[in-house]
Amino acid sequence: MNLENLEMFLMIARFGSINKAAETLFLAQSTVTHRLKQLEKQLNVSLFVRTANGVTLTPEGRSFVPVATGIVEQIRSFTQDTSARKPLTIAAGKAFASYELPRLLGEYRKNHPDLRCYVKSTLYEESITALLTGMADLAVLGSEVYHPQLLQLDLPSDRIVLIVSSEHRWGRTFSGFADWGAQEMIMFGDSSAPFRQRVDRFLLERGVFPNVIMELDSFSAVKQMVIQNLGVAMLPERVIREETAAGLLTAHDIAEGALARPTLIAYPKHKAKDEDFQQFLTWIVEHY
Repeated sequence: MNLENLEMFLMIARFGSINKAAETLFLAQSTVTHRLKQLEKQLNVSLFVRTANGVTLTPEGRSFVPVATGIVEQIRSFTQDTSARKPLTIAAGKAFASYELPRLLGEYRKNHPDLRCYVKSTLYEESITALLTGMADLAVLGSEVYHPQLLQLDLPSDRIVLIVSSEHRWGRTFSGFADWGAQEMIMFGDSSAPFRQRVDRFLLERGVFPNVIMELDSFSAVKQMVIQNLGVAMLPERVIREETAAGLLTAHDIAEGALARPTLIAYPKHKAKDEDFQQFLTWIVEHY
């Protein structure tokens, strides 16, 4: 079975698009389509079905992803020079890539100068696809993952707190949910994001229907808006430490510790036998 065709299949599965896969591989769309048909003929199954936005995996295609990933990984390992260590590929959300990963990788490299890594900022679904298609060795996620081909390690959860400007009327004391009213709120992420859904559910259970005036995809952007007293927000405690220490923001644990953002590392099952990889994971868990 042709290695290039397997890699092409995984690329199409990653993007959900024959066009994007062709562009990434620097091939003509017709070439990719032809090779895909060859692969499907070899397997005697249909791997994708066309949709309005591209293609999506058939049930047989989803079953073939871990098979193809395993074959590609084994061939790469076999042909790779054993004296050269493969770069570690990490998929992480913007927040983790901005606030935690630089410190962790920097400290790890001090003791392991041979560390080579590639980091890509991704959304949750993109991270899962990257793991399943072999495009990432590990992913740092803000929500649990349940897949038979993936393992996960839990990191300490991060409390989600209410943040307000020091000039806000809640700058000293939060006066309670009954006083929330039409308070303008700045939200991180869209309504489909796991973090956003967690916050929305918490507020709804307390009778709060937030007056959302901004939806931003960056914790930094949310913080800056709150610092300017344009609204209040709920963010993980880890990402606002510097601003609270500087007196720019005030944080209130209005959930009394009951609301937190889980943080976990997910990785493919076959990595469980990789000693260097497991050493890296253990170090991350111990130093997070």
